[in-house]
Amino acid sequence: MPYVSRRLFPATLALAAGLGLGSAAQAQGFDIETGLEAIDNPATLIEGLHRLYIGRRISPTFSVGGSVYSAALGDAGGAFFWGFEGVARVPLSERFGLSFAGFIGGGGGASQVVGDGLMLRAAASLDYRLTAAWELQASASWIRIDGAPIDGPAYGLGLRYRIGGGGTPGAGVPEFDAIGAVVTQMVSPSGTLNRSAGAQDDLSIAGARVFFDLGPSTQFTFGSAGAARGAQGYMEITGGLRQRVSVGRLSFFAEGSAGFAGGGLVDTGAGLILRGSLGVAVPVTRTLDVELAAVATGAVNGEYRSAGLSLGLTHHLNRQGPGGAGQRWAYTGGIEIQRTGPGYFVAPGNTAAYTAMQYSSFDYFVGQRLYVTGTAATAVGGGVAGFAVGMFGLGYEIPIGERWHLSIEGQLGAAGGGGVNTAGGLVAGLRAEVDYRVGQNWRLAAGLGQLRAVSSGGFSPLTLTLGVKIPFVTHR
Repeated sequence: MPYVSRRLFPATLALAAGLGLGSAAQAQGFDIETGLEAIDNPATLIEGLHRLYIGRRISPTFSVGGSVYSAALGDAGGAFFWGFEGVARVPLSERFGLSFAGFIGGGGGASQVVGDGLMLRAAASLDYRLTAAWELQASASWIRIDGAPIDGPAYGLGLRYRIGGGGTPGAGVPEFDAIGAVVTQMVSPSGTLNRSAGAQDDLSIAGARVFFDLGPSTQFTFGSAGAARGAQGYMEITGGLRQRVSVGRLSFFAEGSAGFAGGGLVDTGAGLILRGSLGVAVPVTRTLDVELAAVATGAVNGEYRSAGLSLGLTHHLNRQGPGGAGQRWAYTGGIEIQRTGPGYFVAPGNTAAYTAMQYSSFDYFVGQRLYVTGTAATAVGGGVAGFAVGMFGLGYEIPIGERWHLSIEGQLGAAGGGGVNTAGGLVAGLRAEVDYRVGQNWRLAAGLGQLRAVSSGGFSPLTLTLGVKIPFVTHR
């Protein structure tokens, strides 16, 4: 998959990590916040951002987690930013409260960001409690994006959903029902135009998704995907509902979803897309299903329309055998430094010695020491706004003391953007990581490795990572 989007799986990792950590600590629970913020600046096509925040509560009034911001107003579908965020709540009365949030991350897209891509956001909101779990938010924020003419106020409306913990009656913590990967071939009707007024090419997209049970036959789905062929740089983030009907060993389903998408000259307008699918799931092992579905997608205010077929592989986490001990996971978030050198940049104009990335990784243990790992990273420094990496692979963890662990990882994936020479996009990486257990539920982690473009002539930087690792368990 040499052209898989460089921003392939960050949103899926962020959401899954937040929900998984919430499952691991029901006493605290977690918060989901979503909303729209309007930006009044005629110098940019990004007129508004959609915000999705998933945070674990570490006290009754404070949460930390990950956020994804995507263009939602204007004509900049395809601009995405993600990173880390914290939210503090101050109750004022039984119904009203204040919240204060701070975000740091990076991204780019839609040709709107040139430079470092670092995004900072400070916000305050007035909260009104609608029910025990739901709150309405009116927010004012200051947003700055290095490399874009955005450095000013924004105003928005949003919702907060509080799950789990003793202070949220009637709201349990959902656990993963399943995780999976999917590839889709999409064909646009004749006459569909891209942003350059040319014919829209057929799209091959690949992505990851997570599922959560809402009832005996209903699931909430969330995923992200990027172009593997036909529109390098295209990305989408969607969430929706799936309804299932079982007939013998087969499971038929209908699914509806909405989300934000763009990039790769695909004309999604402001970015909002709608999707529907009908399909069937066929079990091939006790825990694995193969899924085949017919899919239709359309942009709400852009030219893009398409239909096609998708093929997916889904791993069901709640199909443990008798006496199952649960699934072990680990989430790591931090900073990655890449050392540049000859061949790192496409053009000689950038002379930075290092680039800085913020990254998230998500490990799922398939044995006592062997695990499947996924990593997503995007630039926050070094003049490479929009440069991002999405990779999957295998790791092996070796205890080397009561508090120390050594992990060896090999990954394969895609990278590109920001003027970095990834020689087509397909990259491979090898990393050794040492982590030290500080507390019962978290560790400090440091890693040394190397990335390399698979095709000759591309970049091959040394990498240094520093982060916080949080192990957790689901489906005990």
